[in-house]
Amino acid sequence: MRKKEIEIEGITIQLHRKNIKNMYLRVLPPQGEVVISAPYLLPYEEIINFVKYRKEWILKKQELILNNNIQGPLKYKTCEKHYLWGAEYELQLVSKDELKKIHVDYNENIIYLPVPKRSKKETREKLLNELYRSELKKAIPPVLKKCSAIVGKTPSEVKVRNMKNWGNCRYQDKRITLNLKLAKKDPICLEYVMIHELCHLIEFNHGKNFKKLMDKFCPNWKKIKKILNE
Repeated sequence: MRKKEIEIEGITIQLHRKNIKNMYLRVLPPQGEVVISAPYLLPYEEIINFVKYRKEWILKKQELILNNNIQGPLKYKTCEKHYLWGAEYELQLVSKDELKKIHVDYNENIIYLPVPKRSKKETREKLLNELYRSELKKAIPPVLKKCSAIVGKTPSEVKVRNMKNWGNCRYQDKRITLNLKLAKKDPICLEYVMIHELCHLIEFNHGKNFKKLMDKFCPNWKKIKKILNE
């Protein structure tokens, strides 16, 4: 593959020449970088004409990304932004020789992540998830006590897992499971999810009766749900 930075119609483009048959265009978060992958032998004039034709779309896509602070896929690298209890933190990778366990600097909003040399993204992600797991487990007891008093129900157990949905409730054995990534969100989101799952101990589905329970026990639940899913 050959890489080259070019400018067409005032747009900076990363041109990647590859052994492919067709030309592809991508506008990438977080900065709206424009990347074109094109066949080795495709004439430069065709690339220029392609950019001219798609110029309006490119500009709109860049505006959308920048105005909505859309982030690209997480790589778990130094200076990358991550969240803990709704606050933004900068990730700093350090050698395991310098630091034995994850350290959170709450004053400077930095998460120091000790990693081995040449660590893989999956390894760094797993380590950060362990921080979220630990934080969530510490936060659960007082929130559970508060929410159980509100709803009038207590689960048999509350577990923490890395999963797709924010929480679930096994009605049969009254066990609640929470997503460890709730530790990324504003603490009010944990209360909302806890009340949501406790309400399932009364009403298992999401029908009208369930929504009435949510309105009763968490009147602003719709607003919090929106915050949670942002």
